[in-house]
Amino acid sequence: MKKLVLFIAFYLLTMAVGYAQNNSEVETKMNEILKKYESVKGVDCMTVTRGSGLGLIKTMLNQEFGKDFMKGVTSITIINYTDASQEVCQALRKELDVFLSLLEEFKNKDEKPIDEQEYSRSFARPIDENTISDFVIAMEDKETKMIIYMAGKIKVE
Repeated sequence: MKKLVLFIAFYLLTMAVGYAQNNSEVETKMNEILKKYESVKGVDCMTVTRGSGLGLIKTMLNQEFGKDFMKGVTSITIINYTDASQEVCQALRKELDVFLSLLEEFKNKDEKPIDEQEYSRSFARPIDENTISDFVIAMEDKETKMIIYMAGKIKVE
């Protein structure tokens, strides 16, 4: 019986370490992108966590994503490239390909054809049927160009 309990404890510990490593890998890649573009003209970067403005940003995003969705978010990274050159915009779009091997890309089923001024792409790691982690979304339209990364255990409906 002791061997069984020890085996189960070891198995759960291994899963927890693997999960934590995957999270940090996504966060590490996002931080690499952030550092690469934080000094580029026309790009503004920001990361917020508890105690450094997370509550304020979550309140601002509640209307866009929903209060229940935002409840599980533990940190948010925002890359605003609205004023960046077209070359920088294209480069940032290409940077998102790194998440193809780390996260699952989600397609909007109701997505209408996008004109040349609009772009949308999102990634996340499904935990179960109603929960995701490491949510990355890129949104571009005529007025705003932004990449948002949300870490945490996020409930989706």
